[in-house]
Amino acid sequence: MKYLLKDRSFEWSETAVAHEVFKLGETEGTLFEIEFTLTFSFGFLEYAHDFVWVNKDVETLLEQLHKIGGKKSGTLSALSPGLSFSYEQSEHERDVYFFSVFMDAGYMNSYMGTETGLSITLRTTWKEIKIWFASFIE
Repeated sequence: MKYLLKDRSFEWSETAVAHEVFKLGETEGTLFEIEFTLTFSFGFLEYAHDFVWVNKDVETLLEQLHKIGGKKSGTLSALSPGLSFSYEQSEHERDVYFFSVFMDAGYMNSYMGTETGLSITLRTTWKEIKIWFASFIE
């Protein structure tokens, strides 16, 4: 199933980031692999790339989200390389955040982190961000 995190102005911007899990690996102890496609969409343009995480990546991200407390900005990262995230609370709307997703081009092309690549930023709510992350392991 494809899970879409839309920008609050989606009707006009058509900006979103989606993930679609296409394979869950066998459980080994408490770990299992999650193979998914991450897609950046903006209007008629799209970019998609496949990634592999383990369930601990998602659990780590959800734990980071839970512990943020009153922080207005910061970063989130999974244990596996290739993707990272940042957030910044809107000055004008307390429950709205600018949420950025970064794909590392070095990792995508040669499995070596370079801190360069593609990103997309959405204006969305904290609740929608949590639901989007949780949907990786639902």
